[in-house]
Amino acid sequence: MERRLGFLAAAPRISTRPDAEMSGPRSRVLGIIKGFKTLGWHVETFIVGDRVSQKWSARGSGEAISKGFFRTLIVDFMRLGLGLMNSWRSYRELKNQVDWVYEYAATLQCLGWIFQRQGIPWILQAEALLFYEAKAERKALVLDGLAKWIEITAYQKCDVLACVSETLKEILVRDYGVDSKKIVLLPNGVDIDFINPDLHLEKRLFSGFTVGFIGSLYAWAGLDFLLIAIAELRREGLDISLVIVGDGAMEAEWKKQSQELGIESHVAFLGRVPWQDIPQYIAGFDVGYSGQVQLQMGKMYLSPMKLYEYMAMAKPVIASAFEDAQRLISDRQTGFLFHSGDADDLKRTLSEAYQKRASLPEMGRLARMEIVKNHSWTARVEHLITGAEKILEKQRSATLDGKRSHIH
Repeated sequence: MERRLGFLAAAPRISTRPDAEMSGPRSRVLGIIKGFKTLGWHVETFIVGDRVSQKWSARGSGEAISKGFFRTLIVDFMRLGLGLMNSWRSYRELKNQVDWVYEYAATLQCLGWIFQRQGIPWILQAEALLFYEAKAERKALVLDGLAKWIEITAYQKCDVLACVSETLKEILVRDYGVDSKKIVLLPNGVDIDFINPDLHLEKRLFSGFTVGFIGSLYAWAGLDFLLIAIAELRREGLDISLVIVGDGAMEAEWKKQSQELGIESHVAFLGRVPWQDIPQYIAGFDVGYSGQVQLQMGKMYLSPMKLYEYMAMAKPVIASAFEDAQRLISDRQTGFLFHSGDADDLKRTLSEAYQKRASLPEMGRLARMEIVKNHSWTARVEHLITGAEKILEKQRSATLDGKRSHIH
């Protein structure tokens, strides 16, 4: 009999529309849905961002939220109201059509609790400490105390927690009392059918050695260190250029930095490009860059989507040696790891990649093989289902044992 999943996402800015500003969550949502469908599940969705006006999720929606205290406060109250309304609406729509619900967590909003109350298993995804990131990293939240309570309570109460990294799992268990036995590790994956070097012609912007970056331009992306390293290596005679695909809060500052370093003619800031064009730009890189620095809280718990996308396009990666990169990359075989935030180590690593440029295509081929074998969304979802079934079975057994002992 066909199994049925309800996929829930309460945040109005998370959408599967092609123009969605939050491209990382969009890829993850589509990837997980595709993974379940590939494994024979029927999927019904309740994705709020696909149901509201396009302006809620399109370019500029994030900046609009954080344009001053009162505007952000109004948005917070809207989130609370929408969350309550949509929890009932989603249940009315899907209650008789699903065996499980999988929810993409959102700030100040939660949908899956109502399904759980009616006996439908609730799997919740923890991709980040949303209350912390919205407040500290993006300045897009006022009611952070309430947001924290809603989010942590949801992590504690859900049946299964799909957690993006071991580091985040440790934080949730140690600092917030989440039961480690109900957590399944679910790092990011990639759509290996679409992000495939055989399908895309390269868009190459520089004739020389090209480092590429795709993603949002937030401070934790660490592009300032990369600009310094490239400037110093160019002064030493290495022809290295940089292509940056994406926009964000640090764009103006990093453009100014590239001018001050005298390398602006060797750095291309392309801004946002349509998601379907991203693989063509990656195809034009020699190496991809994923140089995250510590978040303001002193931990890096993210699972960068770009790591998987570079490697799926057969490109070696220069990456800061955080958990996800260490687990994914074979150092000096499918990429190069360096100490995060260490400009000298990044410079050494970049120089090594430049010297080894003849062997980069072979490294990229091995990187693609690793992704196809172990990191497709289908592989991720298969692991999730197996883990969730074990957790739910243990919970059922514990409940039955509890009922028996109560009777006796």
